[in-house]
Amino acid sequence: MAATFKVEIDLAKLQQLRDQSPQKAGIVLRKLAFEGEGYIKNSFTVSPSSPGEPPGVDTGTLKNSIKAEKLDTFSWAIGTKVDYAPFLEFGTTRMAPRPFMGPAARYLGDISGKFFDGFLEK
Repeated sequence: MAATFKVEIDLAKLQQLRDQSPQKAGIVLRKLAFEGEGYIKNSFTVSPSSPGEPPGVDTGTLKNSIKAEKLDTFSWAIGTKVDYAPFLEFGTTRMAPRPFMGPAARYLGDISGKFFDGFLEK
């Protein structure tokens, strides 16, 4: 069971920053990706977590596996290779969801404009 969350950002701001400085655009996207990684890791609670809250930390395997990874010049991914992550994110027939990736995607979408504003030349 694989799932993808897509973060929508203001493409006009990204294009403006890419036009002004491709290097700066890459830096902003990198910072945004690592902000997302940190947001996810900091959202984890103590075990056991309540339904609807991020997972609780038991062994730390999932939390420590969350990584931001550069895919190409203007593309980053944040994810985990832990096989039980989708079951926590979406729940099962016997367990309510403990979402951690979806809330992070929404958070990044909300703050992305602020990241670009700090780098755009007025």
